[in-house]
Amino acid sequence: MTQHCFAASPVLAVGHYRFDGLADEVEAPELPFHYISVTLGGPLRIEARLGGTKVKARVLPGQSMIMAAGRSNIWRWDQPTEEAHVFLHADFLKNVAADSGNGRAEISDRMAFTDMSLRHTILALTEEMTRFGRISTIFFDMAADLLARRILLRHCEDNSKDVAGNHGALTARQLRRVLALIEDRLAEDISLDDLAGAAGLSRFHFVRAFKAAVGKTPHRWLVGLRIERAKQLLVKRNMTIIDVAALVGFDSQSHFGQVFLDHVGMPPREWRRRAIS
Repeated sequence: MTQHCFAASPVLAVGHYRFDGLADEVEAPELPFHYISVTLGGPLRIEARLGGTKVKARVLPGQSMIMAAGRSNIWRWDQPTEEAHVFLHADFLKNVAADSGNGRAEISDRMAFTDMSLRHTILALTEEMTRFGRISTIFFDMAADLLARRILLRHCEDNSKDVAGNHGALTARQLRRVLALIEDRLAEDISLDDLAGAAGLSRFHFVRAFKAAVGKTPHRWLVGLRIERAKQLLVKRNMTIIDVAALVGFDSQSHFGQVFLDHVGMPPREWRRRAIS
């Protein structure tokens, strides 16, 4: 196995791996995490024993596997492959289920299935990790929330209720508190729990209430605000690019430069030159 890159938060980890073919059975350790993968290589044939149950599947590129936490698991496969893996803490999924008031957090093991929502979230995590070398706290938090809700909705036993819930937008007072916290801590690595706490909501209800109020997810809105603040700072001739990056919450000039380029269409240095010429 070659580990391409790996990143983790307290409730979610993501890794990008390359594996050789595995002709002989290998037993992997039981984990306190639910395992979800997206196959990037392949096709390949997989045989496994999950919790004592023997399963076989032909896995195509873009398809996923899911295995519940605490399973004994033995594997073999016939071809080299490339995989994106995420590991979601079992207690976190239980908390999402309890907070949503919907069903049980008992995952059904599945092999070789297609779930576009899961795949999009997992690949977004791996892209963020690969491009920038890290994943911001709020990006991790948003991804964990999306993955948990999707798993509860589509991949848990006897879970027929809509875990999205039906919650309104933030009130004007709640929104003012959230925006004030962001203004005060724009240079910091803000978490979803920080923002939800300012609104007096659980993180699971906050995301939808925030989006209903401003039309964007907290992560997208925060990145947009940081770019706009960066523009204000860039026109000040006495500030270096790295100073601006730090003041708007980026841990490196390269990370800031890439995000600025994605949003504005040019590097910050070029934008500054045009703005002050």
